[in-house]
Amino acid sequence: QHNTAGLICLYMKLRKMRIADLKTAYLLWQKAGLNVATYKREQFEVRNILKINPSSCFVLEDKGKIIGTILGTFNGRRAWLYHLAIQPDFQNKGYGSLLLDKSEKALIKSGATKILIGVLPTNKKTLDFYQKRSFSIMDDALALQKDLWKE
Repeated sequence: QHNTAGLICLYMKLRKMRIADLKTAYLLWQKAGLNVATYKREQFEVRNILKINPSSCFVLEDKGKIIGTILGTFNGRRAWLYHLAIQPDFQNKGYGSLLLDKSEKALIKSGATKILIGVLPTNKKTLDFYQKRSFSIMDDALALQKDLWKE
């Protein structure tokens, strides 16, 4: 694990995410280049995530402005991470690791024994980030999807 001690300055705050953070978080996700759904769908899904997983979803603020997010979810068997994002001008300073560590600890406390995350195979920067933090590419499964969302 990476040492994230001392990364938060006096004007920074790491706290649990609230639904009221969604508009700002959504803009951050877009700016950080995440592949996000429509705002309406993200609002629906994040509301559900926060209801079910209130202790493992976080935002990082700098002077009251959200500069980072992570959504940690646990379904009773596996944990999944979504929307780990850092404002571009704050990237490569350890804040992503800080959010990852915080969510991971909360998920372990909830009973998770494995954490999964989806990354596009062409996204080398993100793959490198997670592999440096002990995540490995699964060689025993493929992720499949069935989209149930109707707008």
